[in-house]
Amino acid sequence: MPSEPIIQQALEQAGITQGIERQRVIAGGASQQIIDLTLSDGSGRVAKVASGPDADRLVAEAEGLSALRATGHLFVVDHEPAVVLDGQACLIMERLEPAESASDQDWGLYAEELAAHHMSPHPERYGWDRDNYIGASEQPNTWSTDWVEFNAKYRLGFQLRLAKDGRVNASITDPVERVIERLDDFIPRHPRPALLHGDLWSGNVLPTTHEGLARIAVIDPAVYIGDAWADIAMLTLFGGPPKAFHDAYEQRIEDHEQIPQRILVYQLYHMLNHLNLFGGGYASSVSGIAQRLLSM
Repeated sequence: MPSEPIIQQALEQAGITQGIERQRVIAGGASQQIIDLTLSDGSGRVAKVASGPDADRLVAEAEGLSALRATGHLFVVDHEPAVVLDGQACLIMERLEPAESASDQDWGLYAEELAAHHMSPHPERYGWDRDNYIGASEQPNTWSTDWVEFNAKYRLGFQLRLAKDGRVNASITDPVERVIERLDDFIPRHPRPALLHGDLWSGNVLPTTHEGLARIAVIDPAVYIGDAWADIAMLTLFGGPPKAFHDAYEQRIEDHEQIPQRILVYQLYHMLNHLNLFGGGYASSVSGIAQRLLSM
């Protein structure tokens, strides 16, 4: 992927006048790259460059980072607005200094930050001003005043249609249909609206050292307004943080009704997405979560 002109354009638009001394691709493929930049003054930045359909994903990511940062509670990677040029997009971000690990105290502080973020006030509606992406999948965010309806149409329902289009076996899709029919039994119609990260798995939650302090940063969002427990569901889907995080979060969040059912519904959405993106290896997980819900 030719990237240097779009990177130069993005640096200039950010008011960064130093030239690029070195650049090194640290991740990516044909349509997206993550490039570590060392500038002529010795400072560092990270550039994400995407082309084709992935360019809009990068624009949505930048907008999501800005929205998360605006609440003032989370440590969100410092970044510039995405720049679009000739079918490519570029997002310039600060270079984070990774920490080897995070202590229970660090996780407790992050839980306090996340709870405060989730408790920030928002109008009572669910969705977002634009559709975005969950991984490589489209994520529709049409506004709704009914959280059950939103999930039935734009989360589980949308992913179920993709699964059927992919000819996933009915033994997998039928239990999901029954869960959707009973969604009112599992999730509230009007939870407190929270600005969600949306894709808060462990790979997007990074222990770092920032200005000499231990901080946990968040990256790569798929934001929308929804139930705060949807973020916790994703955070615990593939492992998750230690007990210190959960204790601190649960002490500060106000809503504790039907949490096991809600967690499973939101995890079912992500597992359906993994099934649609990566194939049948996730079929048993989808079926298992659906059956657990139906037995409740």
